[in-house]
Amino acid sequence: MMNRLLAISTRFYKSRVTRIVRDTLSILFPIMLLGSFAEVLKFAFLSPSGFIATLFSVTKWLPFVHPLSQLAGVISRCTIDMIGIYGAYGAAYSTVKEYGKKSAAVAGAVGILSFLMISYQTGSRGRLVFNPTLMGQGLLIALIVGYVCGRVIVTFERNQLSGPYQVIRPLLIILLLSVLANLFISFLRSPQVQTFIFSITPHPVQGNAFPYVIGMGLLTDLLSWLAIGGPYTASPTFTDPPALANLNHALKAGTAYNAPFKYTATTLFHSFANFGGNGVILALIIAIFIFSKRKKFLTVARWSTFPAIFNNNYAMMLGVPILYNPILLIPFLLAPLVNMCVVALFLALNWIPAAVYPVPSGTPGPLIGFIGTNGNWLVLVLGIVLIAIDVLLYAPFVKLYDRLNENAGDKHETTD
Repeated sequence: MMNRLLAISTRFYKSRVTRIVRDTLSILFPIMLLGSFAEVLKFAFLSPSGFIATLFSVTKWLPFVHPLSQLAGVISRCTIDMIGIYGAYGAAYSTVKEYGKKSAAVAGAVGILSFLMISYQTGSRGRLVFNPTLMGQGLLIALIVGYVCGRVIVTFERNQLSGPYQVIRPLLIILLLSVLANLFISFLRSPQVQTFIFSITPHPVQGNAFPYVIGMGLLTDLLSWLAIGGPYTASPTFTDPPALANLNHALKAGTAYNAPFKYTATTLFHSFANFGGNGVILALIIAIFIFSKRKKFLTVARWSTFPAIFNNNYAMMLGVPILYNPILLIPFLLAPLVNMCVVALFLALNWIPAAVYPVPSGTPGPLIGFIGTNGNWLVLVLGIVLIAIDVLLYAPFVKLYDRLNENAGDKHETTD
């Protein structure tokens, strides 16, 4: 099975589109890494409700904490929250470069223009604004936009048109396509369509809570692998009705055991299936340190460890990359699934309490369940055991990905 997966992945890895995506993600990696550091510093270290800030009272003794928090916020907004712009540029640039044309920089600029036109839509107050969801969570759309822009420009450059038509004619075509895409997305965001989508979407009830949480958790991880925002947020909120009901029960009973809603996004997904971010990225980092011999992977893992400790996986997603990687997709979905099923069993047997208490922002993944159960040591041990299991799940796929890069002979991924 692994050899067949390797053969399929090798053909996929060597395709022209895959090379374009890999080159684009390589361009975006340092931008996303910078944003990841800034986001972690802002929410975990410089926010009054942050994990490190709460633990060490950082905001009480650190000078200029407010300006530093604002600076980290600016960096985060200009990197992570605008990654779609950079993705459109990188995809258009890499596409034209892959086809050996000279207008890569022009294509990148056109890619930015097209993506901005698509993202400029009516906001909640009826004003035209850049859609924040597309800007920050629409990397897949940005890659498609950039690729289409690049291919249009390559087609006209291939025809060797001279004069202003070499830029103007493909630009007009791209602008027309951008307007049509904008109208289509605006239609999807209309109240009628949103109401219809909501009506056909399954909703959790007490009888189907476990399969619903498992399904939504896997869907969140899959969409994360596709660089699309999923149904579950990156951090637990503890403000949804089941979470509030669990908290009220714990406060009245004096214990988190026998919570009325054992299987929720907070008790299963956020507390045990999100170590290091979606896909249990912390386990992948450990697996790379132990089993990988590729210099690039080790470098990416070292740089990504700090943000991953605080559940920020953006750098790893682009640096390895995990995005659109068929080999790593399997453990990326399997590890959270195993964790949620094991924890659900422990909850069903009443061996551990549910995570019902709010945790500070930026709390490291393995500590969310521990703090959320008010310091239950069995929960902490269970989290450590689950990470070890996840590392073992990732191990054969890390080794297989090493073999894939060796077979592909990528000059950028030389061994130590």
